[in-house]
Amino acid sequence: MPTRGNDMDAMAMRRRNLRLVRRLTLIVALMFAFAWAMIPLYRIVCDQIGLNDIVKADALQHGDLIAGDGEVRMTFDSTVQAGLPWQVQPLTTHLKVKPGTFVQVQYRITNASPHAVVGQALPRYLPAEAGEYVKKLECFCFTQQRFQPGETRTFPVVFVIDRKLPASITSITLAYTVFDVPGQGGAS
Repeated sequence: MPTRGNDMDAMAMRRRNLRLVRRLTLIVALMFAFAWAMIPLYRIVCDQIGLNDIVKADALQHGDLIAGDGEVRMTFDSTVQAGLPWQVQPLTTHLKVKPGTFVQVQYRITNASPHAVVGQALPRYLPAEAGEYVKKLECFCFTQQRFQPGETRTFPVVFVIDRKLPASITSITLAYTVFDVPGQGGAS
């Protein structure tokens, strides 16, 4: 016959288990919210530090558009988040650019999976200090990109290198890393 002490122990155990389930549920919800908020947080950070500025042609000063004397060797690259079934490749991998001239290169992206996927590209500059001198006017990295199964698209990246680029920077790598946007995939 069960005793009152055993009943109290069982009730205490149920309370502890319920408390543990609530805590774990809260942790899972917070992790999901953090993953969901990564892209908007990235945009806020980039707006604050000017990393991903959209440059309007009328915002450029006349002096910025006069081609400089030197040339900068540009290298274009891309990587994809592990597990994201995309193929991302620049159609031009190397180019010599005169600061102050508009440049357009193309990136081809293919969704190699059997389902729709949404991704976001994040730019990276090497050396890092070169990023403030690359003024992008058009870029697939400005918005999330939704691809249907097997879809391939080509995107232009239009930019100008500021003539104020320090002479010590003779080579710039513009690389994009493409990440999956959680909760945005699936059929449309």
